[in-house]
Amino acid sequence: MQLESAYAVLKGNVRTEMDMTSMKGLTMPPQAIAQMKQMGMDRTVSIYRSDKKLLYLVYPGLKAYCEINPAAMQPTDKAEQKEPKIESTPIGKDTVDGHPCVKNKVTFTTDDGKQHEMIVWNASDMHDFPIQTEMQSGGATITTHFRDIKMSAPDASLFDPPGDYKAYGSMQEMMMANMQRMMPPGGAAPPQGGGNN
Repeated sequence: MQLESAYAVLKGNVRTEMDMTSMKGLTMPPQAIAQMKQMGMDRTVSIYRSDKKLLYLVYPGLKAYCEINPAAMQPTDKAEQKEPKIESTPIGKDTVDGHPCVKNKVTFTTDDGKQHEMIVWNASDMHDFPIQTEMQSGGATITTHFRDIKMSAPDASLFDPPGDYKAYGSMQEMMMANMQRMMPPGGAAPPQGGGNN
């Protein structure tokens, strides 16, 4: 499966924009894509504000967004997790999209002693930017490949939901409002004619 997304980072804040209609390699019926577009759910923007510890889920097709507190989604009985221990070992050199790279094996060790490995291609001519990463998960290979990289700082306004978008208290509230918007005026008409009671 292949999916393109736009990605921006500024002072610990992260914005990811995905267009589900650009998905390749997954056999999604055309009617499913048409339905997503009709519902206004084909494009999703997620904005993580590290300064506010908040996540905004923005749907441009709905001109709406909801605010999520990631901390509230964590189990309360769990002790606070420590940062994983990270080790990086150079394993070779490579070229990605014309950029000379050092290929590193990066190992993450979590509190519970579990290890996760990732291969990272750091571009030497772009301040060691991780232009490509590759890791195994559940028998699948997940590759992230960055293109059209701009090293200049993105506009700060990208990390706020648009002022003219409607804010909802939760994802459920936003979905319910969207369902009501799509229903014909007065709701579904009762079936006409006779029948068994």
